[in-house]
Amino acid sequence: MSEPHDGPATVLIADDHTLFREGLAALISRWPDFELVGSAGDGHEAVRLSRRLQPQLVLMDVRMPVLGGVEATRQIRMAQPATKVVMLTMSTLGEDVFEALRNGAHGFLSKDEPPERLHDFLVDVLRGEVALSGAIAGKMLAEFGGVGPHAATGPSGGRESLSPRERDVLRLLVDGLSNDEIARQMCVSEATVKKHLGRVMTKLHLRNRVQVAVYSVRIGLVD
Repeated sequence: MSEPHDGPATVLIADDHTLFREGLAALISRWPDFELVGSAGDGHEAVRLSRRLQPQLVLMDVRMPVLGGVEATRQIRMAQPATKVVMLTMSTLGEDVFEALRNGAHGFLSKDEPPERLHDFLVDVLRGEVALSGAIAGKMLAEFGGVGPHAATGPSGGRESLSPRERDVLRLLVDGLSNDEIARQMCVSEATVKKHLGRVMTKLHLRNRVQVAVYSVRIGLVD
């Protein structure tokens, strides 16, 4: 997990819709823990500005002219492993979203997210977590149905191997809550939530919270 940075986290926005891009910029400017350092109208410009500005976080539209968000993500992540990229999309479907995950995207967020939830998701990403809008998880089932090739199978789907507290964490994760929100809901520390998630990933042989959420819905680990 990455260490926290001193001062505001630097952000680059990449979106070809001017009104959305400017609205997001205005929103970020109101957050004291984030600093907007640039904006791009297409993927090529996003790659160029990212290399020059070295932002900690890039908010990337999935579909843009000149160079799409998926390929731009791949190029940025290859050149700048420390830069985290979060995909923004109006659609929860499409191979391009799945391809972005394979190319190193740190999250997929709907453009309909409330501002306060968007902020919390981005904070989680900077802490080293993967952000996933609740509405997107169910749409990723077909792609990640086979993840965790050694994951628990059979009628229980791994349910019997998980403790009641671990299943509680899963339910809240699938609802799209961040670790901090889960901790507050369960009246435990965020460190305890992370320990529960770590044990769940170990038991199910999964790699991150995206896969945990999708796999849990797919095999019915949560109601």
